[in-house]
Amino acid sequence: MKEKFEHIKKCIEKLASIIDAPNHLLPTLGNSLDSHPNIAVSNSGQLSYEIFERGVCEISINAVDLEHLLFIVFKDITYSMAIKLTIEQPKIDIRRLEEQKQLELLGKLNVEWQQKERENQVRKEIQFPFHDYEGKRHSYLRELLGNGFLYNEALEKVNIKFPKNSA
Repeated sequence: MKEKFEHIKKCIEKLASIIDAPNHLLPTLGNSLDSHPNIAVSNSGQLSYEIFERGVCEISINAVDLEHLLFIVFKDITYSMAIKLTIEQPKIDIRRLEEQKQLELLGKLNVEWQQKERENQVRKEIQFPFHDYEGKRHSYLRELLGNGFLYNEALEKVNIKFPKNSA
């Protein structure tokens, strides 16, 4: 078991060095801490990525193999890094920028992981679309309504000036 943990640790550290991942984002190995990712290996050899909160396992993802486990680990790490590295820009939904940064980081590690995560992001965007310009859209709509425009007319002008879901 100890050799397996050592091998996993070396793989994680090697990949983490490529993207300069901070040590505090790396998971523990066989030592679950509250609110921190941990990798567990069962007696049968099953690899799991888990997060405990107040002693209760809140997230547990079984990995098919080491490659899958590393994808799960670095999907989480690159997301955390992307949040810290993204600089907010007016007119662009911050999630769009964070996802782009995450894909950039994953691409440095493994192009297949990058593609897999992009597919996940596309599915998520269908359910939760980006809202670029949303604050400006609302302000402009209120301004137009305050100037006597009818709602539908004002909304049409807003959509022309600040189109939805564009970057």
